[in-house]
Amino acid sequence: MDQGFFAASNFAVNILLARWLTPYEYGAFGLAFAIFLFVGCVHQATLLEPMLVFGPGKYKERLPEYLGALVYGHFALVALGSIALLLAGLGFALWGSTVLSATLLALALTEPFILLLWLMRRACYARFEPHLAASGSAWYMALMLAGAYALYRSGWLSAVSALGVMGISSLAVSIWLAVRLRVKLPPLRGGDLLRSSLREHWSYGRWSVPNNALNWVPQNIFYVVLPLYGGLAAGASFRALMNLIRPVLQFGWALSNLLLPALVRARDRGHDAFGSRVRSALILYTLGLSSYWLLLGAFHEPLVTWLYAGRYTEYAGLLWLLGLSVVFAGVKLVVGYSVRALERPDWLLLSYAIPAIAAATLGTGLIFLWGVAGAAIGLLASQILTAVLVAVFYRRLRSSRKLSVSPEPGR
Repeated sequence: MDQGFFAASNFAVNILLARWLTPYEYGAFGLAFAIFLFVGCVHQATLLEPMLVFGPGKYKERLPEYLGALVYGHFALVALGSIALLLAGLGFALWGSTVLSATLLALALTEPFILLLWLMRRACYARFEPHLAASGSAWYMALMLAGAYALYRSGWLSAVSALGVMGISSLAVSIWLAVRLRVKLPPLRGGDLLRSSLREHWSYGRWSVPNNALNWVPQNIFYVVLPLYGGLAAGASFRALMNLIRPVLQFGWALSNLLLPALVRARDRGHDAFGSRVRSALILYTLGLSSYWLLLGAFHEPLVTWLYAGRYTEYAGLLWLLGLSVVFAGVKLVVGYSVRALERPDWLLLSYAIPAIAAATLGTGLIFLWGVAGAAIGLLASQILTAVLVAVFYRRLRSSRKLSVSPEPGR
C-alpha cells in the first residue's frame, strides 16, 4: 500500500507530463531526474540502506535519537547534492539549454525535501511499522494530485512546477511522519550516539556508495546517452516506456524495505533459516514480476496508445524487452539485499562494476546503432549480467560463511 500510493502519484504526474509537454520538454525532465537519482544513490547507500540494518538491530532501543542523528546526516549530504545540481543547471544554462537548466535548478531546491521523505518512509520500516509509511504515502498522493490538477487547470503545469509540488508535498508529509515516529534530535556536542551512528554508516556506506553508483549506470546511462543520438525527444520516448516499468520496480523496492531487516533477523537465527528466507523471497519476486512482464507484453500497444494519447506508439513493442528486464532486476535485488544482510556489501562491487562498464560501452554502441531499441536491449543485457554476477558472489559468500562455522573434524 505504501509503495502503491507513492508510485501512483509519481506515475500519474509522469503520464500527465508525457501527455501535455512537448517531447523536448519531457526529455529534459527525464534527463534531469536521472541526474537527481544519482544523488539519491549516495543518499540511499549512506543513510537509508544502513538504517535498515542498524535500526532494527544495534539501535532498536534508542531508535528516536538514532533517527534524529540520521536527520543531521541527511541535511549535510543533501546540501552537497543541491550544490552539484545547481552547478549542473548553471552549466546547461551557459550551454544554451534553458529548459534543462530550469529543471535542474528546480531539483536543486526540492531535492532536500524529496529525499527527506525517502528517509522518513524508510524509518517506518526500521520500526516495522509500514502502516505509517502507507499513511504518509496516501497523504503524499493526495497532495501531489491536487497540486498537479490545480497547475493543469491554471495552465501552469510544467516540469519545474511539477517538481515544486513534489517538494512541498514531500516536506509536509515528512514533518507529519517525523512527529508520528517521535524523532528526537540528539545533541550535536557530547553525544556518543551521533558520532558512533554516523561513523558506522560511513563504514557500511563506503562500499555501498560505489555499489549504488555503479548500479545507477546501467539503469540511467541511457537517459544521458540517448539525447546525444536522437535529441531529448529520443530520451522522452525511452522514459515514456520506462514509466510502465518503474511502478513494479518501486513495488519490489518497497518489499525490500521489509526484506532487509527480515533477512537480518533470519541471519541471526542461523544458516538454514537465512537460506530459506532468501529462497522464499526469490520465488515471490520471480513469480510476481514474470506475471507483470507477460501482461505488459500482451497489451503493450493499446496501453501505450491510451496512456499517451497516441504518442510513442512506434516503440510500444519494446515493452517485451523492458518487461523481461524487470524479472532479472528482481533477482538482482533479492540476492543483493541478502549479501547486504550478511554485512558484506564489498562483495557486490565487482557485480555492479562489470555491468556498468558494459552499459557505458556496449550500451552506448547499441544506442548509436538502433536508438531507443538499442537502449532497451542494453538495459536488458545489463540486468541479466548483474543478476548472474550477484548470484555467483552470493553463493561464494554463503559457502565461505558456512565453512567458517563448521566444527573441526573429531569434535
